[in-house]
Amino acid sequence: MRAALNTTIMAKIIKGLLNGLLRTCRLQVSGVDNFINCAQLQPCVLALWHNRLAIMPFILANNTPAFVYTALVSASRDADFLHTFIHTYKNGRTIRVGHLTRHEGLRAAVRTIEAYRSILVITPDGPRGPRYQAKPGLALAAIQTGAMIFPVNWEADRCWELNSWDGLRIPKPFAKIKVQFEAPLQFDKSKAYTRLQVQEILQDKLSAR
Repeated sequence: MRAALNTTIMAKIIKGLLNGLLRTCRLQVSGVDNFINCAQLQPCVLALWHNRLAIMPFILANNTPAFVYTALVSASRDADFLHTFIHTYKNGRTIRVGHLTRHEGLRAAVRTIEAYRSILVITPDGPRGPRYQAKPGLALAAIQTGAMIFPVNWEADRCWELNSWDGLRIPKPFAKIKVQFEAPLQFDKSKAYTRLQVQEILQDKLSAR
């Protein structure tokens, strides 16, 4: 109980510091109107590299406050902070998935997409890498559901890069940040895409560093 309380307090502190930092930055968000229009009409998925996660709750809460987002988060103790941090945002939800039960993660992703009550957020190289290498899960979910997949990326003219497997990026104060919601991808079942084909397409669209 005490550990959970400490994690909650720390998550709220980090959220406050991060939000304060981002308010000093110059943010340019592109492509979000197209995303909003699509998400109002059909199931959508946001896909981004794991090391771009830090600022996305702030971006989504301020640019798309009407939507609820669900992220797949590892059930490991290491991911407890990320789970708690996401829940400090009103529109943030998580599904905990065991590292050794990836098939359960895929099923949870498909259920979330098909329920159409929230927008799924996936990091194709998570939860442990290798960095910038898309795993099969998103490709399989995209084929099975036919959902619109929106690759998202952001770059800052100056940022810190943490010493973690993903090199988590955090913009520095007063940085200029460009956030791009790319044109959506959709994989029609009638065209018989293979998992590898879809995985390569997603890899290419997310390849910007």
